Amino acid sequence: MNFPVPCLDISLILGEYGPLAKVAANWPLVESALDSARIYSPMCAVAAIATISVETARFSPVKEGGDPVYLSSLYENRPDLGNIQPGDGAKFASRGFVRIVGRRDYEHFGREIGLDLVANPDAPLSPAVAAAILAVYFKERNVRTFADRQNWEIVRRRVSGGLSGWPRFNDAATNLVAALKHSPPAALQNSRGEIEEFDR
Repeated sequence: MNFPVPCLDISLILGEYGPLAKVAANWPLVESALDSARIYSPMCAVAAIATISVETARFSPVKEGGDPVYLSSLYENRPDLGNIQPGDGAKFASRGFVRIVGRRDYEHFGREIGLDLVANPDAPLSPAVAAAILAVYFKERNVRTFADRQNWEIVRRRVSGGLSGWPRFNDAATNLVAALKHSPPAALQNSRGEIEEFDR
């Protein structure tokens, strides 16, 4: 574990959006995925935790709500999402820690993490799979660069395309950074063992 803030403290910061049991079970998987993608830093970890708390509201992978008729009304016959086959709309509704949606996303992220998500679209409901997808998602959108600058607004826009959930995201990020400032500097290492500097 690189991130020096304990799961209990993360849970307390997130409140109802970070049940301790879910944080303790899922955060190590996310941290490991960020490490494997070579994008871990303390601030990238902050971005991931705050993102998951907003996107899932329970720190566990989620599937978009609604019955097949409703999901089809949103996503069926959407070439922009790669949904060109009958049933794609409901089949490739959003899932995960960050919401991938549409056949194109499932094909792309499946290739990146080495799983056939088209054949198994519920796989992103597995925390380990969802963590791997989040790491790829962050890497492709260069989230770490903006997280390391503590430009949380850009981080949120890079992930969601807008500022949905912004007050909760910003509150989580701000409080996690404050918790980091009280952590021993030696613990603030990236995946290469280098000390990460940030504004104290």
